[in-house]
Amino acid sequence: MRNSKQLFLLTFLGIFMSLQGGCGYTQKVTLPGDIKTIYVDTFKNKITVGNVYAYEPGLEVKLTNAVIRRLHQDGNLKVVSREKADAILEGNLNNFDQGGVRFSGLERIEEYRVFLVTAFKLKNQKTGQIFWEEKNFSGDASYFVFGPRAVSRVEAADKAIERLARNIVDRIVEDW
Repeated sequence: MRNSKQLFLLTFLGIFMSLQGGCGYTQKVTLPGDIKTIYVDTFKNKITVGNVYAYEPGLEVKLTNAVIRRLHQDGNLKVVSREKADAILEGNLNNFDQGGVRFSGLERIEEYRVFLVTAFKLKNQKTGQIFWEEKNFSGDASYFVFGPRAVSRVEAADKAIERLARNIVDRIVEDW
């Protein structure tokens, strides 16, 4: 009886350890070892004129600041001036849009989802080599228009920016 309990415990621990070891999550930076600092250039507003109706002023600056904050929180790369940086992040805000996701019985929109789409690249400051480039990278957030969970489109855009900044920094340091 005692041996069967020990066998069960060892089997359980073995399975648990193999699952933990195989999850693929890491906090290790995937950039070359000599890349310790980064400069984040202000994202450029490249939203087409046809989509400006949905645009919230200053989103590109908010996104830049959110990426910098997220890099500070992450701690793997130090944010510095362009002249002192090992790597430079450059990007464009290409689209800001929203669409209805939940409708009332009268086809009135109750919930929207906002989308921000960027293109960006990370390059080596010294050599100009591009580490990687993303053409369509997005962040999104939902918001209710009515009821106790209602928020403004600006608040939803801020949430989408934070999500997008997190995704960008994860892409830089973890290469997911």
